[in-house]
Amino acid sequence: MWTYKEVTREAFEKRKKYVEQIIWEQGGEIVVIHLPYVQRIVSICNRNQETNFSKNKIFKFKNNYFRVDEVLFRDKPFIVLECGSFQDLMRNTMEDTEPFPYDLSDDEMVKEVRYALEIE
Repeated sequence: MWTYKEVTREAFEKRKKYVEQIIWEQGGEIVVIHLPYVQRIVSICNRNQETNFSKNKIFKFKNNYFRVDEVLFRDKPFIVLECGSFQDLMRNTMEDTEPFPYDLSDDEMVKEVRYALEIE
């Protein structure tokens, strides 16, 4: 159940799509891979469970694969990038980078993505 009053699920998803655009602009190559599992995000915060089925784009950048994900904290939702090898991607065992708030300015969002991609 979406519990945030400050942002709708739709507005949050729009910010996640913006992060995908940033990854692409930074040189991330969109790859089409048939995954052996359904992309599903399940977050639990304060005994509330939020399940979100998504078709997040998969990016290859340098030798790693990236996908935009989310972490639902009590006060507000955060965006996080999943990162890993091809095997990690196929096993759904990618590691999360440092999460960042969805409501950063566009410039701050670019800096966070560049940091996660290890550009800065």
